[in-house]
Amino acid sequence: MIAEDFFTDDMTGDRIDIERSIELYQIELENFVNQHQDEDLQDAPIEVQNEVGYLLFTLGKYFYLLKDYATAAEYFETGLAFNLNVQDDFVIEMVLGYGFALLNSDQGRTGVVLEAVCDDFEYLADFCFMMGMVYLDSKQYEQAVIEFAKAVEGEEYKLSGSKSYLSYYNAGIAREKQNRLAEAREFFEKAAPQYELAANKLQKYS
Repeated sequence: MIAEDFFTDDMTGDRIDIERSIELYQIELENFVNQHQDEDLQDAPIEVQNEVGYLLFTLGKYFYLLKDYATAAEYFETGLAFNLNVQDDFVIEMVLGYGFALLNSDQGRTGVVLEAVCDDFEYLADFCFMMGMVYLDSKQYEQAVIEFAKAVEGEEYKLSGSKSYLSYYNAGIAREKQNRLAEAREFFEKAAPQYELAANKLQKYS
């Protein structure tokens, strides 16, 4: 799984606690929607859209923790349909969570829709790494390598290795797919000191 522990640093509790939290937030979301049933929430004031977006984000995050990535992606996608501030931490995490949830639920190719927000988030190593994985999953290998290169130059957000060994390793995988083995080896060499999978790959080049 990719970024399996993306949300674990700020969420605590066992499965029963998480499931109970989901129930409570679903009730809160239902009540919120009922309170605004006479208006189109996507045309509502910004503070209203922000509140419903945050509720959807929180639910998506809890489902991500349960490894129900398909459901998490649905909540994140719905939340991102609202007019939200792209500089808010929860919005950044929702965009990243959405991409990783798609990748982890075998829907990686769907993540190309996030090209629409590249200008807002490409300064983040995590985002560029995630887009690289989306392109890798979509067999767009050259674009994948470009995104991994951007990740190395970007600002790491939460995902350890997005700015270094994870991007180098997966750039190597992309070059292998292109049968550009000398370049693949160079990437694996850069990743190997921190990443066992890359070291294992290098054994095949010995």
